[in-house]
Amino acid sequence: MKFCISLGIFDLKYFLYLTLYAIFEIIIISFLYINDGNNINEKHPLLNSLFLFSGYLLNFIPGWFSNKKSKSKGNPIINEKEEENNKSIKYIYNNPFEKYLSIKDISKFCFICMILLLKELNNMASRILIENYKEEEEYEDKFNFIPFLIIYLFSKYNTQAYYKHQNFSFLILSLVEIIKIIVFLYRKISNSSYNNSSIIPKIISEIIDCILYSVYFLSLKGTMENKFISPYKFNFIIGIINTPLIIIIYFIISFTSLGNNCKDNKDNYCYNIFTLFKDIINIDIINSIILISFPFFLGILVLLINKTIYDFTIYHLYIPFLIENFISDIYSNDKDTIVIVFLISCFCIEFIMILVFLEIIEFNFCNFNKNLKRNIELRAIIDSSLSIEDNCDDEINNERNTYIN
Repeated sequence: MKFCISLGIFDLKYFLYLTLYAIFEIIIISFLYINDGNNINEKHPLLNSLFLFSGYLLNFIPGWFSNKKSKSKGNPIINEKEEENNKSIKYIYNNPFEKYLSIKDISKFCFICMILLLKELNNMASRILIENYKEEEEYEDKFNFIPFLIIYLFSKYNTQAYYKHQNFSFLILSLVEIIKIIVFLYRKISNSSYNNSSIIPKIISEIIDCILYSVYFLSLKGTMENKFISPYKFNFIIGIINTPLIIIIYFIISFTSLGNNCKDNKDNYCYNIFTLFKDIINIDIINSIILISFPFFLGILVLLINKTIYDFTIYHLYIPFLIENFISDIYSNDKDTIVIVFLISCFCIEFIMILVFLEIIEFNFCNFNKNLKRNIELRAIIDSSLSIEDNCDDEINNERNTYIN
């Protein structure tokens, strides 16, 4: 078996990101469901959106430490001649975001901020729909594979090279996810107590959410790579733009019929910021801790997502999302043995396939390992060394011919 499957390259930094992501995800989930689900976050959904963008804003703290640390080490010294001949070095080390970002680039950045804002508003619309149908929010995280599918198809259209092992593994991932979605929809439709009229609107809402996510990830990766913007600065600017916008939206909604329909019933969501102020005055010590610490934990979580994309690829996010969805599915189906076995089987297949896609696991058969990154680099080194040897032989032959003549 070891000859057919072998371990590839696994970065310890990526393992650290996964571990931290899992820890802070557990903390955030614990905060959301603490105190029997009767905390202030559950009653005021827009408060979670405000906390999220506040978390983006709080990324100025690690960004400040990172900037201070880089200044203490000192910037590379470049003479005038090197500055004239190597504009790219100057572009990298002299804060390109502040000095070289054009109006077009600023517009793109505002577009990215609007994507996240639209995503939060779409989530709010989904909650309202669920509340109107008197149903539990069971569609969340069922379509999280779609953003990666969109990114994969867009990248192939955009002439990015995917090799045999990646195409094969992603095909298996897609098939497993499609089967899971079909089984999920079948179980919901076959449930006699379920209101089938709510299926299509909620699926549309979830697909819109996935499309916005994919556009955000692609824009995020491209902006950080092309403009050399650090994840800290990227998150900070999103926070400084979207935090006041979500507060303004909160105030506007408070004066609409949606904001005036707040009830004391714990099963109803409240979108009135003035009611939020009244509830904050009467919160207990547990909810006080949540209110203070929640934005910090959300800020760390979004930073880990951006750092993963910045240091690796977008597809490296699939593993934490897969584990998160698996735990959520097991928790919601803990009494159905057949479904649990099905979910475990799907999880194992998907987990292996994404490791193959990321070249953490290597298949050494059917030429799946031919175009692994390390094999391509090895062939490049060999070709380069052969080319150097050929050039040396040509030079020696020329010298001999010159000496003889």
